[in-house]
Amino acid sequence: MANNNWKITCLHYGTLSCYKSLFDGGLDQTRYPFVYSGYLLQKDGRNILVDTGVHQDNIVDGKAWADSPAEGGNQFVLDALKGEGLTPDDIEIVMYTHLHNDHAGGMLLFPNSQHLFQRDEYYNMLHPLPTQKIRRDYDPRTPGDLAQIKNVRMIDGDFDMGNGIRLFKVPGHSLGGMAIQVQTAEGKYVITGDMPHIAQSLFPQMDKMEVIGGEIVDITPAPENWGPFILNSVIYDHYACYDSFNKIMMLAEREEPKWFLTGHDMWCVNKKYFG
Repeated sequence: MANNNWKITCLHYGTLSCYKSLFDGGLDQTRYPFVYSGYLLQKDGRNILVDTGVHQDNIVDGKAWADSPAEGGNQFVLDALKGEGLTPDDIEIVMYTHLHNDHAGGMLLFPNSQHLFQRDEYYNMLHPLPTQKIRRDYDPRTPGDLAQIKNVRMIDGDFDMGNGIRLFKVPGHSLGGMAIQVQTAEGKYVITGDMPHIAQSLFPQMDKMEVIGGEIVDITPAPENWGPFILNSVIYDHYACYDSFNKIMMLAEREEPKWFLTGHDMWCVNKKYFG
């Protein structure tokens, strides 16, 4: 029987020092160095990359989303791969949780890889909502970047790759968000992208959070009448988001924060290796 256990490495692509309230619905008006991150999946000599970080042109005068101090860019992606002994040519497949500017900014670093994302995400990128335009969620360069990629695969909905990786459509933050379930020797992890951005959205009663460097800080649990999940200002479809969060909770080995590898949680880059 084939071994379908993957090793997961969290790649640190940079930092977005923003107020936690942007992610938690207004609970904590404290600024933390949230991360830009990607994930490297490895098994039997195969290398799959999830997300390619923010392009440096989306950091203007040292600031990015919500006028937050930030650092990142293509060189951060290259350096993160180099730290694992890899170059872009070693990456067989690039998967995107979604195509926002902080997750697809390094696309052209991987011209020889297969690029995989949800069909509805491509549609959303080409037809953004007015609110998504205001936030500049999608980098206007991305359609042109994609046109230069020779090997693109768009999928529609959930898909089992048959090798320990399963893809799930999870709209809410964008029309074609995608969560990635990865089988490891430890159990099933879920790479969430920004569905959610941080684990507290799935676990509203969390009262502790780990920041870069490993310090544990106190955070505010959500009031019980908020319900089972926390939604924030960049969830554009609340109905879809509740459905997606319920779906995501069923995909992990257990319903515990450690099994959900999000797009911006700091603890993920601290631990770095999973499985």
